[in-house]
Amino acid sequence: MSAVTTARPAIRARLPHLGRSAQVGVVLAILLVLFVLLENKFPWPSGLIYPLNKRFDALYEWIVDNQNSHWLFLYFFNHIANFLDQLVAYLNGVLVWLSWVGVTAAATLITLRWSGRRVALLVCGSFLSFGVLGVWEESMETLALMLSAVLVSLAIGIPAGVLAGRSDRFDKAITPVLDVMQIVPAFAYLMPVVIFFSVGNPAAVIATVVYAVPPAVRITALGVRGVARESVEMAESLGATRRQVLFGVQLPLALRSIMLGVNQTIMMALSIVIIASLIGGGGLGDTVISALSFLDVGLAIVASSAIVIMAIALDRATEAAAARMDASRHPEGGLRTPRFSARTLTAAVFVAIAAFALAARAFGIASFPDTVGVGDFIAGIINDVITWVQDPTKPVYPVTSWLGDHLVLWGLEPLRVFLSDSPWWAVIGSAVAIALIVSGVRQMIIAGVLLTAIGVMGVWGPGMDTASQVLVSTVLTLFFGVALGIVAAETPRFEQTIRPIQDALQTLPQIVYLIPIVALFSVGRVPGVIASVLYATPVVIRLVVVGIKEVSPAAVEAARAFGASRAEVLLKVKIPLARPAIMLGVNQGIIMVLAVVIVAGLVGGGALGYGVVVGLQRNEFGDGAVASLAILALGIVLDRVTRGNLQRRSI
Repeated sequence: MSAVTTARPAIRARLPHLGRSAQVGVVLAILLVLFVLLENKFPWPSGLIYPLNKRFDALYEWIVDNQNSHWLFLYFFNHIANFLDQLVAYLNGVLVWLSWVGVTAAATLITLRWSGRRVALLVCGSFLSFGVLGVWEESMETLALMLSAVLVSLAIGIPAGVLAGRSDRFDKAITPVLDVMQIVPAFAYLMPVVIFFSVGNPAAVIATVVYAVPPAVRITALGVRGVARESVEMAESLGATRRQVLFGVQLPLALRSIMLGVNQTIMMALSIVIIASLIGGGGLGDTVISALSFLDVGLAIVASSAIVIMAIALDRATEAAAARMDASRHPEGGLRTPRFSARTLTAAVFVAIAAFALAARAFGIASFPDTVGVGDFIAGIINDVITWVQDPTKPVYPVTSWLGDHLVLWGLEPLRVFLSDSPWWAVIGSAVAIALIVSGVRQMIIAGVLLTAIGVMGVWGPGMDTASQVLVSTVLTLFFGVALGIVAAETPRFEQTIRPIQDALQTLPQIVYLIPIVALFSVGRVPGVIASVLYATPVVIRLVVVGIKEVSPAAVEAARAFGASRAEVLLKVKIPLARPAIMLGVNQGIIMVLAVVIVAGLVGGGALGYGVVVGLQRNEFGDGAVASLAILALGIVLDRVTRGNLQRRSI
C-alpha cells in the first residue's frame, strides 16, 4: 500500500496542472504528431525479430519423434492423454447405452430430485430438442466431453479452492496464475496443448479444463472464507481438529458457493466446446465449424442452438440446485419436510433411470426417430432467409452494407493504420507512458516488456491489427454499456425489462454470437466487432448498475439538500462515486472483447486469431504458437493497465 501511495505524487509532480485524462490525451497527441511526421518510416526492425516460430517447429518435430520413447511422455503426458481419452470414451459409451430415452429420463429425474419441478420440465424439453433438431449424437458427444472436462476441473478446482480459502499464502501464490488463465482467450490455449497432446479428445479436454478451472477455485475459496468465524471458533472450542472443522463446518456451510462454482465451471466448459472442436473435440462444435467452412450458416445456427439450449438447461438446473441447498439449511424458507430420506430418493432416481434405459432397448426405441427430426428443414429455411438478406436488391443488405463499410472506413482501418504505421518505438513509449499515468510503475514495466515481446516474435503488424479491433469494440461496448447501465440504475422498470435479455446473452458461448452476424455482414472484421460488443455489453451494464446503486444514500441526500437537480445528482455525485465499478466494467469489457475478437479469426477477422486458425488447419505449429503467445501478451497488457487503475482507486 505504501508503494502505491508514493507513486501518485511522483506522477502528478511532473504535470501538476493536468489531470490523468489530460495527461493521457497529451501522450496520444504526441503519438498522433509522430504518426503524421514519420508514417511508415519506422516499421519493426527485422534485426530485432527472433525466429521463435522455428524453435516451436523444432520442438514439435522433437515431440513427434520422441512421443513413444522419451520418459517425459511415457510416464507423464501419455498417461494423462490415455486417461482423458478413456474418460471421454467411457462417458460417451454410458450415454449411448442409456439411449435418448434413458439420457432424457436421467437429466429430468436428477433435476427433479435436486432442482425442482419447473426446472425439470425445462431440462426435459431441452434434451428432447436435441433429437428434434437432428443432432442427438453430436449433442451426446459434446455432453461427454463437457462432463469429462467439468469432472477434471472440479477435481482440481475444489481442493485448490479449499486450500486457498484456508491459506492466505497459497491464495496469493495462485492468484496471478488464475488471473492469467482467465485473462487469456481460450483460443490461445489450443496451440500449446496440441503441441504436447496432439489432436484429439485429450487435447480438447485439457484446453477446456484450463479455461474452466479458475471459477471453481475462486468461488470455492470465497465460500470457505465466507463461513462465519464464530462457527469455526465454536467447533474449535469443542475440540474439533482442522480436518473436522473443514468437513463438519466449512464445507457444509460453503456448499451453496461450491455449487455456484460448479455452475460457472459448466458454463465455462460449454463456452469453449465449439473452439475445442478445432483440436479434435468433435460433437456439436465440429458440426458448427464444418458448416461455417462450407458457408452453411443454417446448419451452423441449428447446431449452435443446441449448444445454447444445453447451456441454458444446465445453468438453470445447477443454479436451482444451489438455491435449494441453501434453502434446506434455512427451513423457515418454506421447504416442506420430505416424506422419504435423501438416500431413498436418490436410489429411486437411479433405479428409475436404469428402468427407462432398459425399457427403451426392450421396446426397440433406443434410437431417436429420424422422422421427428426437423433440423434440416429449419436449416433450409434459415439459409433461404440469409439468401434474401444478402440480396443487394432487398432492403436489409443496403443497411448492413452501409454499417459495415462505415465501421471499417471510419473506425477499424484508420486505427489499424495508426497503430501499425506509427513508429514502433513511439507506440511502445506511448503505451508505457499511459500505463505509468493510469496504473503505476509495475504495470508500466509489464506493458513495455510484453509489447516489445510481440514485436520480437515477429507479429507486430497482426498484434496492432488485433489491438485496433479491441479498441474500437471496447469504445462501442462502453458507449452502449455505460449509457444503458445508467438508464437501468435510474429506471427500475427498464432494468427489469432488460434483465432477461442480459441473462440470455451471458449464457451464450462466444462463437454463437458470430454465426448470425456473419449471415448479416459476411466474413471479415466487422462480425467480430459487433459480436464482441453484444458479448461484453451485458457485463458492463450490470457493473454500472451495481456501482450507481451502491452510492451512499447520505451523499445523494446531501446533494439534494443543496438544491441539486436529478441530473446534477447523477452527473456530479452518483457517476463519480461509481467510478470504481465503471472502471471494473472497462476492465472486464476489454477482456471479453479480446476473447471474441480472437475467435473472429474463424470468420475472416484476421490478425492474431487468424494466425492460430492457420496454424491449426495447416499444421504450421510454430506460427500458431507465436500467435498464441502474442495473444497472451496482449491480454495481460490490457488487463493489467485497467486493473491497476482499479487497485489504485480502491485504495
